[in-house]
Amino acid sequence: MRFTASIVLAAFVTSQSFAQELARDQAKLVQQATTVSLRALQFTQGDLASLLDAKSQFTPGGWAEFMKKLDGWQDETGAATFSSRFVPSGPALDVRRHDGVVDLTIPGVLEQENRNPYGGVSTTKYRAEIDLRLAEALGKITHLKQRTCGSAGSHPSCR
Repeated sequence: MRFTASIVLAAFVTSQSFAQELARDQAKLVQQATTVSLRALQFTQGDLASLLDAKSQFTPGGWAEFMKKLDGWQDETGAATFSSRFVPSGPALDVRRHDGVVDLTIPGVLEQENRNPYGGVSTTKYRAEIDLRLAEALGKITHLKQRTCGSAGSHPSCR
């Protein structure tokens, strides 16, 4: 009886340690994905380097998909024709880990600014959620999509 109780106790302690390690690992992946998304969504009008800053953190397909959304919003050098900044408003939502990828949604406020040649500035803030997928083995973003859902107000997310 003591032997069986010892085995059950050892199995319980091992499973608890394993669960804690998985949680720590997932937290690191969420932090990495959040950092990359912030870098990708923070760029300055007319500054190509600021737009390309996060490119190395994406897979080639993920980067192509992200840049496709900027079609029509780039100047002749490829730089964005507006500035962008994303500020998270809470922890990642809907974190799902499966098949070697982590899917998650980051709520926050997306701020976009445009400066015209005459010195005028137009700034808009949106409540937004960033959906992204991180390939665990590569540690790179395979998908990043911005969803806006109205003006920035007191709501922490689009939900």
